[in-house]
Amino acid sequence: MARSMSITLSSRMSDDHGTDTHADTDHRRFGDGTLWSFAGVEVVDVVQSPTPPIPIFRHVSPLHGERIAVMFLLEGEVQVSYEGALLRFLAGSAAYIVTGTTTTVEASETCHAVIVSLSRKRLRDAGIDAEHTFGAFAATTARTSPLLTYTLALIDSVRERALPAEPTAGVLTDLVAGLFHADSAVYG
Repeated sequence: MARSMSITLSSRMSDDHGTDTHADTDHRRFGDGTLWSFAGVEVVDVVQSPTPPIPIFRHVSPLHGERIAVMFLLEGEVQVSYEGALLRFLAGSAAYIVTGTTTTVEASETCHAVIVSLSRKRLRDAGIDAEHTFGAFAATTARTSPLLTYTLALIDSVRERALPAEPTAGVLTDLVAGLFHADSAVYG
């Protein structure tokens, strides 16, 4: 049975994973934390110190293909530059981004985020094809999402022991799809 795996992330190191989708063009990562992988569905718990604008998710990884990441900002404030617009996100907000999207993030204060990242194909297979390459979820959707509750509980569990990759990846995929469905119901 395949198990989850854990990788420590550091914004201060360049390593074999430095060119992945969580790194900028200088192979620096956004933030310090941990990445857990469950059969290609990744969960990231990350803390970012204040930083000038840095690009995130710019490159489509040849290893992982096109991915979509759902990010929950637990603490702090960030500004995201996307298609000429400057968007402000506060603690409690959530957004999604597709790899290959030209986006920069600036943290004016220390922030804490949780990210769930999966292949677009996997999400399409679950019935969701994100219309845009970046977007914010409604505040009510973000606050009431079972995805966030489950992910936080999952992080607490995997800090203690590895878990089976499946059904964990399937549950995360279904919860990400549910978040998109709930958000579309809010916006009609």
